Amino acid sequence: MTRLDWLGLLWFGLVGGLVFTGAGTLFQLTVAPSAAFTVWVPLDQAGGLAGPGRLPDGVSVQPSAQVRALVEEPTAAQSLLHMATSLPTKCVVIAMLFLLVRIVREARRGDPFTAGNVRLLRLLGLTLIAGGMAADAVEEVAYRALVAPIVDGPVGGFFWSGWWLCGIAFLAIAEVFKRGVRMRVELDGVI
Repeated sequence: MTRLDWLGLLWFGLVGGLVFTGAGTLFQLTVAPSAAFTVWVPLDQAGGLAGPGRLPDGVSVQPSAQVRALVEEPTAAQSLLHMATSLPTKCVVIAMLFLLVRIVREARRGDPFTAGNVRLLRLLGLTLIAGGMAADAVEEVAYRALVAPIVDGPVGGFFWSGWWLCGIAFLAIAEVFKRGVRMRVELDGVI
């Protein structure tokens, strides 16, 4: 009975995710710019939807409620803003998957504790921290600009990016790998 090649399955899944995400991003860039789209809008700011006389007495809209607004014939600016609400994250995910494919490929070839994998893990951590947080910021600004003409008043909300946590995790793993590389060098010197 042969052992299951978990790294091989992981590599295959990562490549599949990379191809799927890349194809989706390419589709968004080529086909979707002129298509109608929906955007989530805070219900309490969605024009007269929740105004006086729209709801029975004693009923109010929850501040966190959302409604989907359909933009049937988007302008070029609206299409660009709509793409900017998701494209940056897709780019970060593609970079992340690409780096993970390289790391797993190197681990499958032999020793995972190499200086090359340490560099790749550090690059991955920094990509997730800097790229992910920048992507979230760009997407938030694009969303607010896209929704501003639809809502009454400024678009509120809380901006938080969780990419830094994943990035720090990969930086920590890089340091563990660095220690493994150092121990391997010391062990080779003893033998």
